Amino acid sequence: MPDLFPPELNECALAFDIDGQKFLFISPGITNILGYTASAFYQNINLLYEITDPHYKDSLKVQAEKLTESTPIELFYKLITADGQIKEVHEKRSLVADQHSGHKILLSIIKDHLPLKSRLPDEAKLREKFLNSLIDSQTNFLIRFDVNGCFTFANKQFLKLLGYKNSELIGKHFSYVTIPEDTDRCEKAFNNCINNPGKVVHLAHKKRAKDGSIFDTEWEFTAITNDEGIVTDIQGIGHNITDGRLAREEADWTKNNLEALINNTQDQIWSLDKETRYVYMNKAYRTQIAQLTGTEPKAGGYSYLHPGYSEQIIEEWKQYYGRALAGERYAIVNESIDLLTQKVLSFEISFNPIYKTTGEVTGVGCFARNITEWLETEKAIIDQNERLRHIASLTSHELRRPVASMLGLINLMDRVNFFNPDNKEIINHLLTVGNEIDEVIRLIIDKTFMNGPAKNNYQTP
Repeated sequence: MPDLFPPELNECALAFDIDGQKFLFISPGITNILGYTASAFYQNINLLYEITDPHYKDSLKVQAEKLTESTPIELFYKLITADGQIKEVHEKRSLVADQHSGHKILLSIIKDHLPLKSRLPDEAKLREKFLNSLIDSQTNFLIRFDVNGCFTFANKQFLKLLGYKNSELIGKHFSYVTIPEDTDRCEKAFNNCINNPGKVVHLAHKKRAKDGSIFDTEWEFTAITNDEGIVTDIQGIGHNITDGRLAREEADWTKNNLEALINNTQDQIWSLDKETRYVYMNKAYRTQIAQLTGTEPKAGGYSYLHPGYSEQIIEEWKQYYGRALAGERYAIVNESIDLLTQKVLSFEISFNPIYKTTGEVTGVGCFARNITEWLETEKAIIDQNERLRHIASLTSHELRRPVASMLGLINLMDRVNFFNPDNKEIINHLLTVGNEIDEVIRLIIDKTFMNGPAKNNYQTP
């Protein structure tokens, strides 16, 4: 058979007659790869199996069973060369039938299989560069400590946040960037990782930057072990939660202030879901309902379906809520009896549908204002205005008539001769008119104080 594989190539071909149990051909390249000559294989047909690394023999047998004339196989395994070196090889095996003898022939092409780093140094560097770029592009932090708690790695995001260079942090203990108050908790988390490989340890604590700034951070730490299961490193993945914490604090502050404002008002505020169950109630509403019914409403309970309300009232409120749940925005004036004082209380109540962004009504928001005093004040003003109208009527009609008579009599008097007998009659008429004026004035006074302050049952707002 011609030498198709020159010896300078790290590749060789072998042809083995399975039925005849002998090598038919071995290319000279076998020496370059394994250090053995072709004659060594001719003399010992089991040599290839004998120099195979024992760790691979069982798996090679399993894979060899898959070889058929229609299905060639590829194998990667290690061999021990003639000089005792371990070499990784790549073998392609195929099975053919000899046309003349009919024997099955096993053809093998064996060549060096170099590690990826040796074969493709540029590609390995590119992959390493890509991996580093990927790590540094993460918004999360990635750090590693050795078993003594000293930094061995910190990605760009972590260094940027704290304002350190890589050389300033690597080799430093993690307490270097931890505030004293959190050091004990960090030590416990670190020891927890060391003692529990495979466990994810969660930790939230503050980090101190180079300029003294303090940042809130959250972490997940895990231990990294070698092939023997020994912990070699602690790795942490974290992120900055300072902005989120500040946002939550601001939201809580706003919520608390709004809650305080709502609960300090005398107006009653409450909301219901589509099933008319309470979603929210302010303090004024709870107090008022407890005062009216003797039962304080509970969150999640059905509005007005508790002791203290008649079937008629329950039905009325079902209709009120039903209108709002149908999308109607409106207001009513409702009267209730205070159980403590038995006084009639009047409330102006507005019903407001609550919508989803899709436009669907999800509940009702209600606002009630006690207008009892306002109505009483309004009634008092109306009564006062009515009395003023009566006074104006008396003044313009009843008082003007005697005054006009008095003025006429005065004009009839003899001012030159005061002792004129006619003056005496005029003076008598003036006395009569004076009495009439006095009666009108008394009537005006009576009208002024009729149902006035002495009989008032309202308070000035």
